[in-house]
Amino acid sequence: MKTLITFLPSLLFGLITFVRNKLFDWGILSSTSFDKPRIIVVGNLAVGGTGKSPLVSYLVQNWRGDDRLGILSRGYGRKTKGYVEVMRDSSSEEVGDEPLAYKNLFPSIPVAVCEKRTVGVQQMPELDVLLLDDAFQHRSIKGAVNLVCSTFSQPFFNDQLMPQGRLRESAKGIKRADAVIVTRSPAILTKEQKSNFAQGVLRNTKEEKPIFYTSVRYGKPQGPRDYLPNKWSLFAGIADPKPFFAYAASLGHIYEEVTYADHHRFTEVELMELEQQAKGMAGDEGFLITHKDYVRLEASLVQLPNLANHLYYLPMEMYFIDQEEQFWDWLGKM
Repeated sequence: MKTLITFLPSLLFGLITFVRNKLFDWGILSSTSFDKPRIIVVGNLAVGGTGKSPLVSYLVQNWRGDDRLGILSRGYGRKTKGYVEVMRDSSSEEVGDEPLAYKNLFPSIPVAVCEKRTVGVQQMPELDVLLLDDAFQHRSIKGAVNLVCSTFSQPFFNDQLMPQGRLRESAKGIKRADAVIVTRSPAILTKEQKSNFAQGVLRNTKEEKPIFYTSVRYGKPQGPRDYLPNKWSLFAGIADPKPFFAYAASLGHIYEEVTYADHHRFTEVELMELEQQAKGMAGDEGFLITHKDYVRLEASLVQLPNLANHLYYLPMEMYFIDQEEQFWDWLGKM
């Protein structure tokens, strides 16, 4: 019965997205191209948790050359409208948590949010390369390069349209991608595993696409003291917290794991509960959260001294399992 209830809405959703894409393909709906800056679109076919943000961060950290870089995002979850430049002291309510996390990591490069990407590009300062975060379905702007992320364990080609599955559009939308970035891959991949993934992509494109395999690694928890607790209470408001929880288990004793919705905005009651819990913590106890969660809480920590004294976040970065130089060679030729 549940399958039947979700099947009909998925069918309707698929029809709507199919017609919309065809209108762009046929030129009835227009796409804007920019000679400068060079637009690199980072996106996905499925909702949430496919590794877009780590890829954007990787590109900025490892960019080859002296190009002036910038990041433009929609600013999901913000309460503002229109074009807003992200500042280091912006709040997540003003600009969204992911753009604020980018600015936190890269304070020297321009980061902005705008729901209308063409308007946003025009208002950005003069740049050589602009990274568009989560813009693969935003077809009113045409990127020079389209990078589509898909997790290794939940590939887009094994998924279904919302609400039956997690796809924002048909898996055949991968045809518009210039390359597929496979995220959260095992550290060691066999030829057979790569071949199976490539066959899944090929079934939906009918032509070979460059496929690059990546994974993530975590750094040392960052917080108020160099001496780290060894007893942790974990909470996360991200799309897929399982990898975070799994790694955190290696850092000591875990009291609890609390999961919130992606982009969760903490209420005053929830903050006071965390403050009271922190007040009772010993020196070897702490909260451990993701960086994206931390930027949503950072502005509130001035009024929450106990939480501030026990709150740590876990840095994360993406890396290529292999073919890193081939990726940069390929990107430079696009």
